[in-house]
Amino acid sequence: MPHVMLAGVGETMQYVVHDYNDNTIRFILRYPGAVDAAILCRAAEAVVMSVDILHASFCPGKLRGWWKVNTTLPQESYFTHIQTDGDIMAAAIACAVRPVEPGSLCQLHCSLVQGAEECAVVVNISHLCVDGTDGKYLLGKIAEAYELIRATGSAAGLAVKNGNRAAEQVYEQLTRQEMRSLLHSPLGGVKTTFPYPTQEPGEPRMTLQTIPAATMAAARARAKTEDATANDLLLAACYQSFARLAGLESGTPVSVMGMMDLRRHCKDGDSAGLSNMAGSLCTALREGVGEDFSHTLAQVAQQTRAAKEDPMAGLEGMPLVHGAAKALPLAVLLKCVGWLYGSFSIGLTNLGSIPCDDLALGGLAPVDGAFGGPLKKKPAMQVSTASFHGNCCLCVAGQYTRQDAEKLQALLDGMAESIAQYAANA
Repeated sequence: MPHVMLAGVGETMQYVVHDYNDNTIRFILRYPGAVDAAILCRAAEAVVMSVDILHASFCPGKLRGWWKVNTTLPQESYFTHIQTDGDIMAAAIACAVRPVEPGSLCQLHCSLVQGAEECAVVVNISHLCVDGTDGKYLLGKIAEAYELIRATGSAAGLAVKNGNRAAEQVYEQLTRQEMRSLLHSPLGGVKTTFPYPTQEPGEPRMTLQTIPAATMAAARARAKTEDATANDLLLAACYQSFARLAGLESGTPVSVMGMMDLRRHCKDGDSAGLSNMAGSLCTALREGVGEDFSHTLAQVAQQTRAAKEDPMAGLEGMPLVHGAAKALPLAVLLKCVGWLYGSFSIGLTNLGSIPCDDLALGGLAPVDGAFGGPLKKKPAMQVSTASFHGNCCLCVAGQYTRQDAEKLQALLDGMAESIAQYAANA
């Protein structure tokens, strides 16, 4: 008999939006040399086999979804080795935009793209199982397994968190009165959409831009004196660039949906097992985006500070969503999700710093990389950001045309320009 597990509400809610994004997060790490493919393959296998949900297939039923745990896996289900004489980043992006389908034999896939003098490691993980924070955690575990195998010939000592995956653990310690206070929508009432120039669905792409470490350091230093964070900088830059790109008239309300890690609400400050613990943090400039970057930054920072000081920030609406996931048949949820998903504004998620030294493989640390959230389908759009050695990589992963890509590139270029100008005036 196969081992089966009932899907939790977090996994169910991620699955029901699969018509609007590809349920996958992706990482690209570029290394200045060669990585041992055989060891990396064994390391990926060790991580996949360490947690039931990572070597399982999601099976949607009419009432509830469930996981079928697979005890044996072919190598190609979790590892791919590509050798190329061309641009390794182009080949890496081609790997990164491939989805991890919910029904796949496993929920993590590692690719090694080996060039003549450098290589790229691409890790794609199901968003049903993890968010960016736990995705970053699994990157570290792959590196840890690689070093164990390299040193001892085995990854037997690898320990990966394998406890409670329930999304409800973010509010299980709240009182009934506190729970009732969360029974409202987290949406800010301002719907902002990206002005895609075409209506065609296009094809999977990643659009990238990098803000140099020195620029980010100068901008962060100035922002600190204005009681703002690096995340506030990125949000303000997104507002400024979007307003210019969309040609918004003065006073036009704009909203950007930010994301926040909800693990601070869990017991001991972390989820017991791998999970998606991302919550929404809606910011809005109801009087529009002005020309002064510092003014926009101050408005954004005021809203994010209020959220940090709110002991239940990011939990708004979650009991309603989780209750619906438990009470409604999956077929009904699939019909309802289109309305809800279409209500969200453009978004930005910031994963923060990726500790490159901790991701060294055989003494070789990555020199840069990229993080991309789920591949969105139009009209949705999300900017994903992460820093590698202080260099902040901006990324949009989506399904769009070449003309759409040019406009998205202009958005990211504008964000980088806004932060560079702000830093130059420090």
